[in-house]
Amino acid sequence: MLEMVISTMGDSVAPSLSLLVSNVSTNITFFYTSENKKKSEILQAYCQKRFPETEVDFLEIPSIAMPSKIVKYAKEFMSDKNEKVGVFLTSGAKQTIFPFLINSTTTTTVSLIHSPLRIVVAQYPLPSETVSVELFLQDLLASRGWEISDEDGKTLKRGDLDISGISTIFYKERGLLSFTGESYLLKTGNEDKIHSLSPVEKNKIKDRDQITISNLTLLSEFFGRNGANYVIKGALRSPNRSVLPHFIQHMLNCDACGDLVANEDAMMANGMTRCPKCYDGSHEEPYYKEEE
Repeated sequence: MLEMVISTMGDSVAPSLSLLVSNVSTNITFFYTSENKKKSEILQAYCQKRFPETEVDFLEIPSIAMPSKIVKYAKEFMSDKNEKVGVFLTSGAKQTIFPFLINSTTTTTVSLIHSPLRIVVAQYPLPSETVSVELFLQDLLASRGWEISDEDGKTLKRGDLDISGISTIFYKERGLLSFTGESYLLKTGNEDKIHSLSPVEKNKIKDRDQITISNLTLLSEFFGRNGANYVIKGALRSPNRSVLPHFIQHMLNCDACGDLVANEDAMMANGMTRCPKCYDGSHEEPYYKEEE
């Protein structure tokens, strides 16, 4: 076991939580910039409840926009550290963690590898140590102050705030958190009517889809734009599609095989949506999607 592990906080919660549950050290220091101050406060409160026997400290470092100050801070911090202090490399921007590694040539490195999730401790000249990690969806959400509050898993709650209609999945092998909403036309089974709507229907659909987009955007403030996948499935009208934030993926269902395909990759054939494989005939005919 290492005397201490230091890490920076990034958008994704999976690396930080993996480090905590791995038990490679009972003394962990998370560095955060002012941009992640809100996330650090939430994680700190979670650690006090979930990991009471682990000493977890949170220290603010200079902004990523001031790299020279980060280097100076790292040099001073690492000046008295030895090989029993590990530097966690798989979290946050590399510009913030590498100065800590560079300023201590004897420091042990700690990394997170996926498929499956595992922590690897490299302490030269000793052989590397691998520790399996298992994360759960409820812990990932709780570490950013959220929880699932209904049985179907489509309502997220944080205090008095409720978000409904968003499916939340954690892909354990990849360590990937995903939030998915459906367009109003998909929910109501009216995707085929997208070009024959009345003005009243157009306004109603625009408002409903904007709520879904706003909910996904709100979640990104807690889980980071790069820390999770944000998806909206189903046909969207151009007013919402044109202003969709770049980090929200717009996906459509292939009418032939049922696979999800990104909107920009979807093909149209006889008024039907086709994935590239169905469009060019790569899928054998007839193609049936296997049930999971």
